Amino acid sequence: MKAPERTHRKFTGLVFLGSVLLASIGNVCAAASAPPSVLWIMLDDGRADTLSCYGRPWADTPHMDRIAREGVRFETAIVQNPVCVPSRTSMKSGLYAHQTGIMAMGKPASTPGRYRSRSLNRYPNLLKAWNNAGITLENVGKVHAFREDWRQLGDAPRFLDNRGRPTSHLPPEWHRRLLSVVRTKTHQWMIGGLLDVPPGQIRTARLGDLALGRLREVVRSPNPFFLRVSFHAPHVACSTTPSWFVDPSRIDLPLPTPEEILGKPRYERENIHVYSGAPHLSREEIGLARGTYYGMIRAVDREVGRLLSVLEQSGRLDNTIIVINSDQGFQLGEHGNWKKRDFYDTNVKVPFILRAPGLLPPGKVVTEPVEMVYFLPTLMELSGFDPPAGIRGRSLLPLIRGEVREWRRACFSEHDHAEDAYEELQRGGGRRVMVRTREWKLVFFMDERVPEEDGALYQLRNDPWEQRNLYGDPAYGGVVAELKRMAREWDRGEPRSQNR
Repeated sequence: MKAPERTHRKFTGLVFLGSVLLASIGNVCAAASAPPSVLWIMLDDGRADTLSCYGRPWADTPHMDRIAREGVRFETAIVQNPVCVPSRTSMKSGLYAHQTGIMAMGKPASTPGRYRSRSLNRYPNLLKAWNNAGITLENVGKVHAFREDWRQLGDAPRFLDNRGRPTSHLPPEWHRRLLSVVRTKTHQWMIGGLLDVPPGQIRTARLGDLALGRLREVVRSPNPFFLRVSFHAPHVACSTTPSWFVDPSRIDLPLPTPEEILGKPRYERENIHVYSGAPHLSREEIGLARGTYYGMIRAVDREVGRLLSVLEQSGRLDNTIIVINSDQGFQLGEHGNWKKRDFYDTNVKVPFILRAPGLLPPGKVVTEPVEMVYFLPTLMELSGFDPPAGIRGRSLLPLIRGEVREWRRACFSEHDHAEDAYEELQRGGGRRVMVRTREWKLVFFMDERVPEEDGALYQLRNDPWEQRNLYGDPAYGGVVAELKRMAREWDRGEPRSQNR
């Protein structure tokens, strides 16, 4: 694959008005050489260790592991918000959540904070680069943020709602085939269960059929395409078939001790634990839910394998950039939590893989922590487009090529619980911020509406599961002060040590 020409494709029209970025995407000149095609595989609530290449032997993902072996895998890729809509908005705009104002997924706060939701059309959708080059953005499955810029090719109706109740799409004769359901206590979300139907009839497989049909059509043309396959897995309602289910006895993930829970921030103990509804689950229920979650990813991997086969058979595999990522992760009972809205690595660390023969080195693992705000600027440069000035995201190609020895001193994530959809999170909640370096992670309320910072500090090298909160230990006061300083600089748009 030859590197496409870049100098003639640029975004134009970015303007600043005060502190608010106004963006309009200009026309893209005719290309001297066509950009490569793009196949973007996106998970929904898929944490990094759902793929076995991230070190979990019970994860069964041979096809996605193959893409990692033949491309670049980022060991630590951090999302900028631990909830889908603000995370995807940040990812597609190259801006942090506090810049877009999309800080949560819920409802307006009764006491508005410093950052209020703003209209998305005031911010650049980086994907317009392909539209402006004459390449239609096509999507199968879930769409969040900038919906109008996608040509939606369809979705697979769900058989179960988030609580695991049959929808009108579940054939009546299958109503009795839902086995061993596990639900959370507070909101009754279905987080585990077996649906004893043919594997080819589950939602992931039906969505894969739609994507496969479209991919077979577009590869017949020599023109470049951009196809995103946005799976709903492993989002609730979490269910899989017995054939995909992963034996819970193989899954070695920690469970919290009473001592760990007592050391957690007050807001986690009194608010997030209520929201997640997980502390009272039995070991058997946790095992069933975990086996279901990893089983859902096994089903996704099978569909990825089918898509790879079409690309190989058509001769288009090596002229197609393949991306795998997710909007955020998912808690599986660690720390007494389930689902999302916290800042543990199991929730903010996602899979991030890029395969582009001739443009990227095969088999490279980037260990430097990176943020997903850099994803689309990187994909743009690979495709021959120049990211616009004025956004916080930049291309990761200098890091991949070894042209810099350190990318960023820290990664950042944030969420405004005052705008959540759940009353138990709004009460006493506000903007929580995470600062993560290679060694340290600090989480605290950075919000004038919340009187206490209610912090957590973890030394990741010695405590990778984030079980021992060091925030109140005077011996680490200097570390806390330094991480807070970095958070303030980031908040002001003054990050130090961009790359060195």
